[in-house]
Amino acid sequence: MRKRTLALAAVVVAALTAVVVAAYLLDPDGRLEAAVRGRPTFLGRSATAWARDLGTADDVERSLVFGRLKGGKSDAVPVLAWVLRAADKPEARWHAADVLGQLGADGRPAAGDLIAALGDADPLVQATAQKSLGKLAPAAADALPPELGGVVAALQARFPDTVAIRAASDYKRHAASAVPALTQLLTHADPAVRWNAARALGKVGDASKPAAAAIVAQMADPVALVREHAAEALGDIGPAVAETVPDLAKCLADPDWKVRRDAVRSLGQMGPAAKRVLPQVLAMAGDAQAEVREAAATAGRKIDPASAREPKP
Repeated sequence: MRKRTLALAAVVVAALTAVVVAAYLLDPDGRLEAAVRGRPTFLGRSATAWARDLGTADDVERSLVFGRLKGGKSDAVPVLAWVLRAADKPEARWHAADVLGQLGADGRPAAGDLIAALGDADPLVQATAQKSLGKLAPAAADALPPELGGVVAALQARFPDTVAIRAASDYKRHAASAVPALTQLLTHADPAVRWNAARALGKVGDASKPAAAAIVAQMADPVALVREHAAEALGDIGPAVAETVPDLAKCLADPDWKVRRDAVRSLGQMGPAAKRVLPQVLAMAGDAQAEVREAAATAGRKIDPASAREPKP
């Protein structure tokens, strides 16, 4: 009796397998499955079929799939969002997240799915979702779309991850709520976190004014890259932190030429507020590094246009 039961079970399994194989061969695009299970479709293909293609190891085939999905713009978003949520292969999920980011504004309806993917079990899916959320950011002058309302908070929850910091910085003034957290990160043990935090504060703009003193402190950091981005950040914030002009002027003597370059650029961004240090800026025309000399000439014109006029005979 037991043998008959096992034999019958084997027959049933074989029959079901045959049905599945036949269904795939006869309907590789999964149209029937999409209709039965309510899967989203794009170009007549089910989300399951797209997930299979995004998870392929064939780079050429996947590149073609990328192109088709990206070309579909907003029409492809429901399928991509489903793949990101439900695909078994992490490769399919992170490729879906990548395409959503490349869609820019068209990918914004999937912002919630990208936020949810920050908790994905696969680290690469998490990182790609963070980066893609940054790519959905509007221009600084534009209003923040409702579907992006929770993005900055979700990214801030991922700090001190540097990918999350950079993605948050893409939101510029819309990331003002992250200023206190970014300010704290200026003293993080990892220099990569410190310089990314400084850079992000600069991108936020005027709202980072309360962080000015902490940014100035980082211009004495032992790591040149941190000093460089701290100097750059003050210029990005601009005249709102004009009180930092003397500190930027001190950086004109930094041993690292990139720090000197960014310091003189930032003094130029301060405009007339930096006029008291104009002689020091103009003196940088004698710097050994060409990029510093060029930056000094541009900064001098921004601080005082008269400094660029040819002397009268």
